[in-house]
Amino acid sequence: MQEKKLNPEQAQEVIREAVRLQQEQEGKIDAQTLEASAEEIGVDPQHLREALRRIEQEHLRRAQRRKYILVAFAVFAVVFLLNLLYSQHALSHAWSEVSLRRVQLQNVQERKANLLPRLESLAQQLNQQQREKLQTLAQALRQNPAQASALAQQLLQDPAMRNDWLIVRLMDEITGSENRIAVERKRFEEAAARYEQIAGRFPINLARPLLGYPKQVGRPN
Repeated sequence: MQEKKLNPEQAQEVIREAVRLQQEQEGKIDAQTLEASAEEIGVDPQHLREALRRIEQEHLRRAQRRKYILVAFAVFAVVFLLNLLYSQHALSHAWSEVSLRRVQLQNVQERKANLLPRLESLAQQLNQQQREKLQTLAQALRQNPAQASALAQQLLQDPAMRNDWLIVRLMDEITGSENRIAVERKRFEEAAARYEQIAGRFPINLARPLLGYPKQVGRPN
């Protein structure tokens, strides 16, 4: 044995391992000893060999079963991870589109909301007759947007108002505001429907809760 110096801790570890190996070796029984012991208690050697064969086969089956379980677990883990990655990509893309369409819808709604203060401010700069017409339009804009669009188109037929580019520009925005909102709302609903379809599709629906994505999209007013 090649001379090698060990510190006390290493020496104790080596001794403990040697003792364990010695105990394992002493605890084993060879086939001849087993047959002799069985013969002493009246066991037929042929039956003993058959029993050994069966036990060895059972141990082999157990080892194979454990191997299959480990392989199945590894396959499941790989499939689960791939599904998480795929689901994250699909849900992230669909949710980004929903978020974009929501922002665009909110923008056109805010632009429409800003029309009323601008209309009221402009009315203060006009004569009495024009002011009354714009006040009627402002009232319709509060209560009935569809009627407000029709009134705005009628006001554009007034030569006095048609010659004022500020009024013309504002009337154009009023008449087009509902159309822009309808278009953006339709785009948002389409994006929301696509997301909900993807979120409910197997196997994405299994990974979605783990990834923190909602099942349905909240609709804005």
